[in-house]
Amino acid sequence: VIGYGASAKFIQVSNMCGLDSSLIDYVLDTTPDKQNKYTPKSKIPIGKYDKNKLKNVDYCFLGAWNFLDEIMKKEKEFISKGGKFITHIPKVKIIWY
Repeated sequence: VIGYGASAKFIQVSNMCGLDSSLIDYVLDTTPDKQNKYTPKSKIPIGKYDKNKLKNVDYCFLGAWNFLDEIMKKEKEFISKGGKFITHIPKVKIIWY
C-alpha cells in the first residue's frame, strides 16, 4: 500500500489513525517541496509522483480524495491493470472501476 498525495488531509488522517511506514510504504506527490522528505509524526517517505512507480502497487490510499474524479481519469492505466484506491470519505471503501 502506498499513499497518493501528501496533502494536509492525508497527514492528519495518517497521524490520527496511526498509519505509518509499517502500513504505507511511501506517498507519491507532485509538489517538489514535499518530495524526498517525510510526513510529520508518521514518518512516511514522500517521493516524486511518477506513473511508473504505480506498476507494482496494488493499493493507493487516496490522500487527495477531493480530487477523486480527476485522479480516476489520470490513473486509468493503473486501474485497468487491477490497481485500487482506498478512501475513507464518507466511509472506508476500496474504489476500482
